[in-house]
Amino acid sequence: MAETIDIIHERAKLRRVLKRWDMVFFTACAIIGLDSVAPMAKWGLGQGLVWLFLFIFIYLLPYGLLTAELGTTFPAEGGVYSWARMAYGKLAGGITAIFYWFSNAIWIGGTLAAVTIFAINSLIVSKPLSLWPSVIIGLVFVWVNILLSVIALKHGKWAGNIGAGVKALTVVLFVILFASYLGKHGVPKGVADAHSFVPSATGFLAVAGTVIFLYVGFELQSSASEEMTNAQRDVPLSILRSGIMSAVLYGAVVVGMLLVLPVQQLQGLSGTASFTNAFAVINKELFGSGGAGKAMAYFCAIVIILTLVGSGSVWTLGSCRVQALAALDGAAPRWLGKFGKRGTPVVMAIITGIVGSIFVIIVLGIYKGSVSAFFSVMLSLTLSTTMLAFIFTIPSIITLRRKFPNVHRPFRVPGGALGLWVCVILSEGCVIITVITMLWPGLLNNMLGQSYSMEDNWGVGRGYFEAVTFGSVAVLVLIAIGLWLWGRAETKGVEAGKDELVAGVIQAK
Repeated sequence: MAETIDIIHERAKLRRVLKRWDMVFFTACAIIGLDSVAPMAKWGLGQGLVWLFLFIFIYLLPYGLLTAELGTTFPAEGGVYSWARMAYGKLAGGITAIFYWFSNAIWIGGTLAAVTIFAINSLIVSKPLSLWPSVIIGLVFVWVNILLSVIALKHGKWAGNIGAGVKALTVVLFVILFASYLGKHGVPKGVADAHSFVPSATGFLAVAGTVIFLYVGFELQSSASEEMTNAQRDVPLSILRSGIMSAVLYGAVVVGMLLVLPVQQLQGLSGTASFTNAFAVINKELFGSGGAGKAMAYFCAIVIILTLVGSGSVWTLGSCRVQALAALDGAAPRWLGKFGKRGTPVVMAIITGIVGSIFVIIVLGIYKGSVSAFFSVMLSLTLSTTMLAFIFTIPSIITLRRKFPNVHRPFRVPGGALGLWVCVILSEGCVIITVITMLWPGLLNNMLGQSYSMEDNWGVGRGYFEAVTFGSVAVLVLIAIGLWLWGRAETKGVEAGKDELVAGVIQAK
């Protein structure tokens, strides 16, 4: 059968090279995204730190438990696609895959590349780079990530391992610098006061989507489930360790930004610039503008850029596998699922590079006069499309328990049926809130009787914002349906096993 043969042929190229600590660092590198910490601090001030802590229990823990059960019970290559497809069919899986993949493609070209250029402008060059040098740097950034994602996983996994280490080093360096700054100068005037730390509905709506996005990534390692040496043993431990690491590092960064940057300065910056600006401010105060200051600034810029490369490469590695497996399974045309000799999804990686490059040109070229505003829209689109990929994934665990009751579950969400439903409701509720606040900002605020200004919060009008976000989501749904119809036409008349996707990777009790 052609469908079965394609999957078996491509699976034969995979090699089990991901060990437990590889998975810990891979997942930590995926979760820790320092590019998105700054917008949370900017929009939430002190509440950003409070909600960062509270969401450990509201979202991070429930979501981690769900992912641990799914990843150990159904360790099939493709992760979120495989779970959604097994529960609700190929169309649901295809929609999940396209959102998951596209959100990462635009994130690399639309935000990570922009943060890289801001780091160079803030810490290396004396005046901002002009258009074409910025575009060239952005394109180089995109294709470096693509290159790292298409080399054999036994080598490519080191992008995650090193990336996690560099991110930890960056945060440690930041903590040392801001502690030295505070010791020398004390807390500057105008920083967030104690009142800004009091939780409120307004603060919740301002930062909920960003905090939830910061905590996304536990599922990414399962996109390469069949390349793990022992997924059923290692997935829960890797989730636990990477989750603790991520929460601690995020908290340290937010504390430093709130203690060093006055509110007026923090809120006056674009989201991309805030974190690197905090480095620049502290470095200048501690080391001046001379040789030592320049050397430290260069070093800070390098480690920040390396953290961005780490994030981009591991997400590219994982998201391309998700879409490639969707294609092999018949939810998209087969040629999209082609794996290279090294066991990497080469075709999807190249397409990701092309899409990322297009967004580099859009952000830096067409919108060069309002990069900050367009960056905000791209951040919203990235967050919303990422979370839309979980609409089917999170509740799939309930359906899969019903459809596959006799499959061996090395890890189960504790608390029985009640514990499972609590975790699903909390996680899916957070996903829905994020989608609403990112696609239609202010809707929930208006329902609570609060005023909301698009211009003040996003720098653009409502019409433009919704045209980009809702228009993009609508186009993605149509693309997913089109790819599904294409894949369905290719497999028409081919009788394949209903559960061929997971054959050999699940065990009955």
